[in-house]
Amino acid sequence: PVPVAWYPGAADKPVVTLLPALGVAARFYDKLATTLAESGLNVAVMEQRGQGDSALRPTRRHNWGFAEVLDNDLPALLAWAEQQRPGAPLYLMGHSLGGHFAAITAGRFADRVSGVILVATGSPWWKAFVGATGPLNDKSVRRLIRLIPPASLVFGYFPGERIGFGGNEARGIMHDWRTLAKTNRYRARGLAEDLDAAVAGYRGPVLAVRLPDDALAPQASVQAVTDKFRNARLSQQVVTAEQLGDRADHFRWARQARVVADLATPFVAGPR
Repeated sequence: PVPVAWYPGAADKPVVTLLPALGVAARFYDKLATTLAESGLNVAVMEQRGQGDSALRPTRRHNWGFAEVLDNDLPALLAWAEQQRPGAPLYLMGHSLGGHFAAITAGRFADRVSGVILVATGSPWWKAFVGATGPLNDKSVRRLIRLIPPASLVFGYFPGERIGFGGNEARGIMHDWRTLAKTNRYRARGLAEDLDAAVAGYRGPVLAVRLPDDALAPQASVQAVTDKFRNARLSQQVVTAEQLGDRADHFRWARQARVVADLATPFVAGPR
């Protein structure tokens, strides 16, 4: 089962499905989901495997990767959301890793997705961090790339809580994340599809929201993702510290969720 938090809005309004970041529980997005629902939108927040209310936890015996999320969890979420509001436009909204899942899912199920919203979604590709001055740069990303296999071998899962990056994650998730960090190509072990080609073929609207203080998704990293949308109608917005009244970084934007919600709401309500 895929845990979903449902924030019902108006019956005649679109549905926004929210996909969390690496290691982040669905409850982190409560303020954002509530704010969107107050504007009339219907919001479904999917819990990622191994986090929050998920019955699964990564162990040596319990392992999964991108393929299980893309082939099982997300199609189940789409079907469930479509049942709640039959015929309503459906939008995918993803934060960080959730944005990558949103992009891939839009490419694979383009006829079911009315638009995509990416928040702080940057590729972990090491080349996108060359010259970065924050806690992540090309050298630290490459160290993480080298660390993932032995750490996963020793613990049976990726011990993100010990290392200080993400949460405790399944080996397969971090194997596929590592491939993205090495190559900036979407690969899911067990799926033979060209996922980048699917994203490139998506023709719907895409909104990418960037935070200028975001050390985990700097501008070059975000561009490495938006460049994958070769045929989409792409628009981009930058949310500043002045707008938030706080640092505009990878996570703090969610404390002042209305700023991002005020960008997402007209995007969802716009022409289709």
